Amino acid sequence: LGRLRLTRLLLEGGAYINESNDKGETALMVACITQHVDQQSTSRPRMVKYLLDQRADPNIQDKSGKTALIHACIRRAGGDVVSLLLENGADPSLEDRTGASALVYAINADDKDALRHLLDACKAKGKEVIIITTAKSSSGTKTTKQYLNAPPSPGGEA
Repeated sequence: LGRLRLTRLLLEGGAYINESNDKGETALMVACITQHVDQQSTSRPRMVKYLLDQRADPNIQDKSGKTALIHACIRRAGGDVVSLLLENGADPSLEDRTGASALVYAINADDKDALRHLLDACKAKGKEVIIITTAKSSSGTKTTKQYLNAPPSPGGEA
């Protein structure tokens, strides 16, 4: 999918932008997952921007519950990609089937740039983020828990 020209031709030919593969991954998710390293590929940010410009939905979840934003954080796609997804409506609070959000994956990947964009997005939505990293295994894997506290609604309801 890393080929922008092929993607453009498929979409112009009537391909559905949010169609998914057997894992439930959309073209946008695959663009966030794939490392674009050969000469015929375009950069991740450019491909992601193109798909978002074509109205790809950043909040679709694959069969494991992961969104394009979560995949971008797992694969350390970079702050540019995370920022593009957030600017186009990606919800940083969506969780996969394990209960982990993009914030948790960004922490576990030690991606400070992505984490900064995610925290800014949560703050802009009025959500306070509390993140607790508890155990670290011998392989270096962290167990991370995240809590999003939304402010009380204007009517005083909790």
